[in-house]
Amino acid sequence: MTTPEGKLTPVQFEIMQLIWDSPQGLTIGEIWDAIRAGRDVSRTTVLNLVDRLEKRAWLKRSKDQGVFRYDAAVHRASVEAQLASDFVQEFFDGSAANLVMSLLGSQQISKSDIQRLKQVMDEVKSQSTRNKGEPQ
Repeated sequence: MTTPEGKLTPVQFEIMQLIWDSPQGLTIGEIWDAIRAGRDVSRTTVLNLVDRLEKRAWLKRSKDQGVFRYDAAVHRASVEAQLASDFVQEFFDGSAANLVMSLLGSQQISKSDIQRLKQVMDEVKSQSTRNKGEPQ
């Protein structure tokens, strides 16, 4: 996978999510149909957004039966991790704990989310303990 240029805007991230959710890739028309189902947007706007994403190496294009299909050039998990990291850095002074405490304090987190966080923290703690004994 390549390293794309720049950061994603919310609309560009929406396009990326559509692409990631489609294993065969999407055409401009399919992307446009999906976006305009939720709001009014011109085909030209979608075309320009996709074109920019391709030029900046977020998307790759291939021809399929005379039509261009767009696929992700980057993995979803790595993009989401970077977006989350950037968000924590910009709004919570780089502290994931501050973010979690904010969510807990605002009651915007469910009991099942709290349980899942505990599980993830236990897994990370367990991995960290195992890795301390390994040579670097």
